[in-house]
Amino acid sequence: MNCTLAAQQAALATEIAFAVEAKRQDALEAQGDAAVSLIKAAANVGKSTGAGEVFDAQA
Repeated sequence: MNCTLAAQQAALATEIAFAVEAKRQDALEAQGDAAVSLIKAAANVGKSTGAGEVFDAQA
């Protein structure tokens, strides 16, 4: 009886560990996606309409 209970507890602990790891990976993926979005937004900040089209050599 004790071996059966121990095996069931181990199986439950393993199932919980896998579920927690899956949630952790989902959170990491969301953080990565957010970082990529921030980088893309930062790249667009420096862009302005017509920038670099005209060169003023007399300035």
